[in-house]
Amino acid sequence: MKEREKFLTTGCSKFNAILHGGITTRGITQIYGAAGTGKTQLALQLCLTVQLPATEGGFAAGAVYICTESVFPSRRLQQLIQELEVTKKYGINGDLIFVEHSSTIEELEICLLHRIPILMSAQKIGLIVIDSIAAPYRVEDWNNESKSRAKCLRTIGQQLHKLCSNDICVVCINQVVATVDNNILNDNSREIPALGTTWLSMITNSIYFYRVNSFRYACTKLSSNLPEITIPFEIQGSGVKAIE
Repeated sequence: MKEREKFLTTGCSKFNAILHGGITTRGITQIYGAAGTGKTQLALQLCLTVQLPATEGGFAAGAVYICTESVFPSRRLQQLIQELEVTKKYGINGDLIFVEHSSTIEELEICLLHRIPILMSAQKIGLIVIDSIAAPYRVEDWNNESKSRAKCLRTIGQQLHKLCSNDICVVCINQVVATVDNNILNDNSREIPALGTTWLSMITNSIYFYRVNSFRYACTKLSSNLPEITIPFEIQGSGVKAIE
């Protein structure tokens, strides 16, 4: 059992406030929402803040970014590096962000169970991002009786919990599915995280990103220790920032 829960700064004080300190090293943090709501933007921001010294809310450590469906957004990362004042202050760049590509469940398991532990033995890692957790499961063929989606999800979830026991923040970006009520697809309030109850049972904290017209919102939901709070935010050149 840990002596003290650690938090990684998001780079935005208002985001840190609704998360009671930032992204916790206790369990899995899920960021879910529809495409274009800002999930990857925040994940990239965390890849930089984790490199900050403890005095700035960082872990003075590297990050692992696992891409499961898209190429790593290196151009956007470089923009953040150039525009974030704190990265310039401490000379932070992309050298300590280790990118992995895992498009299948088998590749994801190999990455989490073998490749990352080997990397951790040689390099201090403070953050693991999976973007996104649902993609490998969406393309998998589950008609084969020897396969069980729930079993595979538990294997991944258990390994992520094991990794975060080393004072590592684990962030999983997730997609959404829409629920149907009275045969009508409803608004954002009817969006739920993909992968169902098996996956949800392994999540510690969830942050729901959504858009209403041109406005973006972040809401703490489905969390064991966080109240449900919603804040508006915008995506600037220098990253994700809450607005008044």
